[in-house]
Amino acid sequence: MLKLLIEFIPLIAFFIGYKVGGIFDATLYTLVATVGSTAITLLLKQKVSKVHLITNVLLLVSASLTLFSGNTTFIKMKPTILYTIFGFAFFITSFKWEPAIKLALGTAIQLKEDIHWIQLNIRFMWFFFTMAVVNEFVWRTFPEETWVNFKVFGALPITILFLVFQLPYLIKYKASDSSVQ
Repeated sequence: MLKLLIEFIPLIAFFIGYKVGGIFDATLYTLVATVGSTAITLLLKQKVSKVHLITNVLLLVSASLTLFSGNTTFIKMKPTILYTIFGFAFFITSFKWEPAIKLALGTAIQLKEDIHWIQLNIRFMWFFFTMAVVNEFVWRTFPEETWVNFKVFGALPITILFLVFQLPYLIKYKASDSSVQ
């Protein structure tokens, strides 16, 4: 539960910052909250995951560019860049190395065959590329407040819905306990 709360702190800070003072305050609040949540994670777990590290570095760069330049494009493009990085990571690992989704799920679930991991990996790849396109569409087409609401209240439910839609696939191709080595 604490891990989940730590993950949501920057998003909550972004929303509060936006409501308090606009996009620049939201960016600053998120930056501070991210540094704080990363420090807490490091203290509790003695390590930071690669995904968390990539996300934090990208936020540090995009937030700094936004705050120093006064140009909100950088913070608005951050989700697009992040989704694209993840999409390419899933794309590459569909053909080479271990599928990224298998590494992400670790021992939480085992699938019957490698092809099922690859197919699931490709689903995640398309999800991330789609989310990148949707983020670009929303921030370039709609008012800033709509993009903020999408970032805070849209992207997460869409992600959860996508994950729920993967459950039948996971259940169908889950390896039985006796077949797991």
